[in-house]
Amino acid sequence: MSKPERYRYSVQQKVAWGDMDAFGHVNNVVYARYFETARASFFDDMDLWESPQKPMEGGPVLTHIEMDYRKQVRFPETIDISVKLESVKNRSFSIVCSMWNQAGECVLTGKAELLWFNFSTGKPAAIPDAYKEQFFQQNK
Repeated sequence: MSKPERYRYSVQQKVAWGDMDAFGHVNNVVYARYFETARASFFDDMDLWESPQKPMEGGPVLTHIEMDYRKQVRFPETIDISVKLESVKNRSFSIVCSMWNQAGECVLTGKAELLWFNFSTGKPAAIPDAYKEQFFQQNK
């Protein structure tokens, strides 16, 4: 595993009692939900959800996700989830994340690949220019 990195954008996530499994640590699938929540917050803070340029018939869909689990997390931890756009192409983009416990240890690294999808036609589409501009601003 490569050395984890903290990214500029981050959100705090409190671990709920119900997030744990029978072994007393956060269940593997819960991390995917944490990553999803951080991505949604990232897009919301970029004003992409409410952008007047947003075509109503299109949006990003998750096509691939990978996660490397590094340390166990237990209730009542609060973890810091940092995310960053890694790459932007014509019809797709990827976001990386790292999650950190209160002791400053990386507990997970992950990557999500998303495809811009036209929901009306049911086919992939080019990412609108307004979004690409926002994405490139985030990568500076």
